[in-house]
Amino acid sequence: MSSNPFDTNASDYDKIPFNLTVAKNCSKAIIDELGNELNPEKTEVIDFACGTGLISQELRSYVKSIVGIDMAQGMVDEYNKKVLQQGIDENEMKAICLELKEGDQLNGRKFDLVVCASAYHHIDDVTTISRILASYLKPSGKLIVLDLIKDPATKDKLHEGFTDHHHGHHHGHHEDSTAHKEDHEDVINKFAGTVVHRGGFYPEEIEKIFLDTGVLEDVKVEVAFTFNRFIKQDQKEYTFKYLIAKENLTLSFPCYNRDAFIGCALADVKKEIAYGKKLLMKGRIPKFKD
Repeated sequence: MSSNPFDTNASDYDKIPFNLTVAKNCSKAIIDELGNELNPEKTEVIDFACGTGLISQELRSYVKSIVGIDMAQGMVDEYNKKVLQQGIDENEMKAICLELKEGDQLNGRKFDLVVCASAYHHIDDVTTISRILASYLKPSGKLIVLDLIKDPATKDKLHEGFTDHHHGHHHGHHEDSTAHKEDHEDVINKFAGTVVHRGGFYPEEIEKIFLDTGVLEDVKVEVAFTFNRFIKQDQKEYTFKYLIAKENLTLSFPCYNRDAFIGCALADVKKEIAYGKKLLMKGRIPKFKD
């Protein structure tokens, strides 16, 4: 039996109001950020660490297709159960259970957009996973990540207590919400126990992570939304912020050896030379593998 709480407690995930609120705000931030770049006839998406599909469900009317990826089979089952119940064609929306590693695991398929919401703080090596996610982007594709902004004043507060009420506001605008008592506290504790990066990331930290991949630049990191959460242990309400980081792929994949790099340059000489110069000037040319 799996010891991963995201696997064993997947059926409870959508019962936690806080999860629904954050997912809805993350989805809105993605849609607001990309605007007309999303095309229902063309845009192909990976929803990485997709969970039960809360983000995918919000995005699906704006894009052509979504592939959800999660390493918890329970989450994948919940995701695909929703798809089946809604009568959505699996070519338009489907989740697969997969632990992404270096190298192609999706049969050469490339995507216009890769999104990852509320998951980076659970991942140990975020630089490597960022590079792996970027390898599935089409030329000029985009990687968007949303996660908690680290604040020394609230670093360990988010999962210490449970809300009696909370509300959020997106880009400075308040949203209406109904006060409630957070339940499923034992499940929330289990999820919180998997957090690697307590309190999330500083904006400059997440920017460095993406630039260190060697293939992402033009990074933009800003506040996506804020929300208030009442921490029962402190009997105090704290304000937390979520960041949205958007990065553009600037060097075509795969360029893992010298011959492949020459092939990429020949495919679009002007483009690759321009990118190469920019990367060399900034000391971020990717290392070649013999």
